[in-house]
Amino acid sequence: MTSEKAKRTRDLILDKAKELFIQRGYTATSMDELVKYTGASKGSIYYHFQSKEDLFVKLLAKQNQEWMEAWDDKKTDFHGFEEKLYGIADHMVDDFQNPLTKIAEEFHINQPENAAIVGEMLLILQGPRTLYREIMSEGAREGHIPEQDIEEIAIIFGALLDGMSVASYYERSGEESREMYRRGVTYFLNGVLPR
Repeated sequence: MTSEKAKRTRDLILDKAKELFIQRGYTATSMDELVKYTGASKGSIYYHFQSKEDLFVKLLAKQNQEWMEAWDDKKTDFHGFEEKLYGIADHMVDDFQNPLTKIAEEFHINQPENAAIVGEMLLILQGPRTLYREIMSEGAREGHIPEQDIEEIAIIFGALLDGMSVASYYERSGEESREMYRRGVTYFLNGVLPR
């Protein structure tokens, strides 16, 4: 299989698998259903992916990459450190509408401890931190934060957004989530103690 044809086949499998996972959920989707729905042979699927778990993790990695690229396209709409913090928070809230987010939660909850899968998931989760680090670097260049603290502040900011995603995904509407994220960024920037 030529590399271009193999890439097209792999992308087709991922796209069709995404549709099926969204329709049926992760647990309810079998490899046989993936074969039937994608139109690819079982051998072709296993050529590209070691297992259903591997296929789903690769799908999440692709989704994460697309999310990061979408931010890259829109980040020029925001000028300066503070605007970019609010902008990326809004970008995260916008992703709540992605139906794959719910399926990813199901996958995570039902996944037995598998060191390889956990390792890949950690790499995926670290992707957005590179974006936060870029924003913090801009904040350091603008004199808002100490340069030596960029990495630590990026981790703290990511933890803030991740924590709010857990709370807001289940408990708030899209606009309520957006407002909470914006307040979270404000607290991040200004603290909670009155001055």
